[in-house]
Amino acid sequence: MIRLQRLYTGATIRGMRSSISPLANRDLSDRFKRTRLHRLKSSTTTTTATNTTPPTPTICSTTSTSEEESLSASSIRHLSPAEGASEDSPLTKSRRTMRSGVKAYIELAKPELSALVITTGTWGFLLTGCDSLVAGASTVAGLVLSAASAASWNQTSEAEYDKLMVRTRTRPIPSKRLTVKQAATFSLTTGLGGVSLLTLGANPLTGLLGFTNILLYGLAYTPMKRMTPFNTHVGAVVGGLPVVIGWTGGGGELVAFEPAVLMSILFAWQFPHFMGIAWKYRKDYKGAGYQMVTRDDPGATRTSYWATCGAVSLCAIPFVSYGVGMTSSMFIVSSAIPNAALMYSCFRFSRKPSGRTANRVILVGFVHLMVFLGLMFFHSTSEALDRHLNSLRNILRRVGKQLCIHETKMIQSPEMCPVPATPEAEHLAAAADSLSSKETLRPPTSSLSSSS
Repeated sequence: MIRLQRLYTGATIRGMRSSISPLANRDLSDRFKRTRLHRLKSSTTTTTATNTTPPTPTICSTTSTSEEESLSASSIRHLSPAEGASEDSPLTKSRRTMRSGVKAYIELAKPELSALVITTGTWGFLLTGCDSLVAGASTVAGLVLSAASAASWNQTSEAEYDKLMVRTRTRPIPSKRLTVKQAATFSLTTGLGGVSLLTLGANPLTGLLGFTNILLYGLAYTPMKRMTPFNTHVGAVVGGLPVVIGWTGGGGELVAFEPAVLMSILFAWQFPHFMGIAWKYRKDYKGAGYQMVTRDDPGATRTSYWATCGAVSLCAIPFVSYGVGMTSSMFIVSSAIPNAALMYSCFRFSRKPSGRTANRVILVGFVHLMVFLGLMFFHSTSEALDRHLNSLRNILRRVGKQLCIHETKMIQSPEMCPVPATPEAEHLAAAADSLSSKETLRPPTSSLSSSS
């Protein structure tokens, strides 16, 4: 009986608390609002009329919410400019406008594309052995301007379709930071400047290749995106030409093994890269009407096929470069690591196509390209490249020889070393060996003096 009475008493108390708590919460809310309004009114009255005493806040007030909002709005309107939102001066506004305009033009030029063009174009230029600073600077700057012209031309032509895609709706033209006329003027200006630099600073053949690359991007690749899924193949040609432009900018011949191998690297690399992008944004591409490989490929069968084809082609390039004498045999061994990583990411994408696996293909592809080109640079047999970066490569090679098992253990097979032996190097090594043998056979001077 006592237990039942305790339960009844506890239930009654809990019921009273639940009925009182809304009133208590409303009272606390009113107190907070009234205190906040009082502080706002007191700060306003002290700045406008110091002789007026601020009203005493009423803690338990029944003022309605509409009256409180109107009071706070009137108080805010009477704030002085120093306490309210300070208006920007015309100079500040002009600086802000200029800064936003420069940022919009930089986004229009696609700086990530320029970084890739600089890397590949410089690599092609260095392999020629040209030591002209004017030709090198003109080639790289002309490539950057040509890439900016092609990218802005693409965005000018696809401005109405970029509005339909989540990936591109924040670009300068769809977001109305730049007009189509401004973008077209920028494309024309950068195109003329880039082709002029390539023609006058390097040679006319390089200027012609730069002009051809802009036309391929604007007149072939851009409209083909809405016509056929094979637009990626044309885009791969456009992405592979900058390294050839760098090669011809240094005075290299257009028909040669070196530019063909270099272009094949970038051509094959485009497929896993673009297939990953196309699958990741396949809904956007389909909504905007682009005829990508992923449009009617729900299981990613064709998409993973083309991505794997590009990765397999990259695995075959080290054998080709060694066969034509561009690199040593160790390039085949060292490039197996990045090639295996790219192949594995493509395999994972083919087994389980998703946005996550597609994004992994994109990221691994970027790392693969940088590592692959760096290894090709290290294992290169080009004597022209030695003249450019002799000291740096000697340091890297000296460290590499100390870690190379073929150099330290397999002396009878020097051709397996990552640095092929040249006649000059063999002559210097023989001279150093003979000198060291003479030093070991010569008796020390201290013993000779003591015997005398």
